[in-house]
Amino acid sequence: MSSKQSNSESAVRENEILRERVAFLEAQLAAVLEASEGLAWIKDAESRFVLANGAVAELTGLAKDSIPGLFDSDIWEGANVEAVRRDDAEVMQSKAPKFVKEALDERREGRRVWLSTRKVPVLLNGEVVGTAGTARDITDEHWARVDLEAARRELVETHRRRLDELSTPVLRLWEGVLVVPLIGDVDRERATRLMTALLSAIQREGAREVMLDLTGVTVVDSDVAERLLRAVRATRLVGARCSLIGIRPEIAQATVMQDIDIGDVQVFSTLEQALVALMRRSAATPFKANGL
Repeated sequence: MSSKQSNSESAVRENEILRERVAFLEAQLAAVLEASEGLAWIKDAESRFVLANGAVAELTGLAKDSIPGLFDSDIWEGANVEAVRRDDAEVMQSKAPKFVKEALDERREGRRVWLSTRKVPVLLNGEVVGTAGTARDITDEHWARVDLEAARRELVETHRRRLDELSTPVLRLWEGVLVVPLIGDVDRERATRLMTALLSAIQREGAREVMLDLTGVTVVDSDVAERLLRAVRATRLVGARCSLIGIRPEIAQATVMQDIDIGDVQVFSTLEQALVALMRRSAATPFKANGL
């Protein structure tokens, strides 16, 4: 056997061994992609698919062997294609992994399907030759979080409404008579809630008399005092008469110093005095809303 023939046979054998190794590596790589949870793929530097697993084929409705060489625009529909290409370009440029949460046009039980995607650059001797990625279906997780957040917001709103009701209680004493016992500090927001709750209760109950009990109020500034008196005046516009009960000396002083006019609003030291006056007035002269 000549030296030239021997070298030729050796080269053929080396090529066979190289092809076997490449085939073996490709088989291993394909197995790794298939073992991945969810979608898995590899793309070249032009963002063409080099390899994809069965999950990609199943989702796109294409044969797995037909995917290599295709672009995203060839297998996906919708506006997400450009976003995918931008993500691929960013990964290749930065040479760093990227995590993406994205919604598909596909719907399941009336809700959009969501994927959690991880993309990494494919490097050869330090140079980027493509990208690889996996995508996991997180639809159930996503909507569970959305539903949980909605339930949390609803719970917070329910608690807020209950706190509003507790901070501005409007109690039905008897038919046509309401009493509003306020305790603690009264700020601008609370005074505004009080006016809203009070006017709503007057309309709902058809109230003729309202008693605003300030005995438990500790702090109220001049601005808030004015707002409270606005609430008192507003009761007249909806056909009710309002009395103030238990105004503390410091509140009275602030009212006088700020020259806040309380008009002809009746003022009582205690709730008992207000009730006695109401019963006497009711017995003597029936209340007439249009007589205010």
